[in-house]
Amino acid sequence: MDTSKSSPTGTGITTLLGLLLLAVACQPQDEQPGLWLDGEEVVEAPQDWGFTDEIEEIFIETRPWYGLPHSTTIWCVELDGALYIGSYGPDEKAWETAVASDPKARLEIKDRLYPVEIRRIQDPDLTQAVNQRYFEKYDMEEVFGEDVPEWWFYQVTSRTPQS
Repeated sequence: MDTSKSSPTGTGITTLLGLLLLAVACQPQDEQPGLWLDGEEVVEAPQDWGFTDEIEEIFIETRPWYGLPHSTTIWCVELDGALYIGSYGPDEKAWETAVASDPKARLEIKDRLYPVEIRRIQDPDLTQAVNQRYFEKYDMEEVFGEDVPEWWFYQVTSRTPQS
């Protein structure tokens, strides 16, 4: 019996798994999530995130319970030099669930990777100020119509890449 040939079924499954991994291992696009983000790792944290004012969307990469990274596209705003991200809708997003148990994340902004920690804002006054910045930066009524959903906001804090 010649065992040097691989079975067509085994080869097909391997090829299919390889293509599937290749398809999902890419960066997120629009509402399609991805896995690892790619870019130049930033060693020195920004002192002021104002450079994001002209950027519509950024990427966030978190580590969910299953160990593989999860990345997605999000909006951001800067307020008093600090960076904030937000989420809306009736259900928590995968990245929100991940940062609730492990606040470490990475942001990709203009092909640069920023190691950060993400914490949900609890202060109602700060939440209102960030919400106002979202309305100033993004045309929320054009996107959502008259029924702009409730948003939850998170503060971004820089961390060293090793931590």
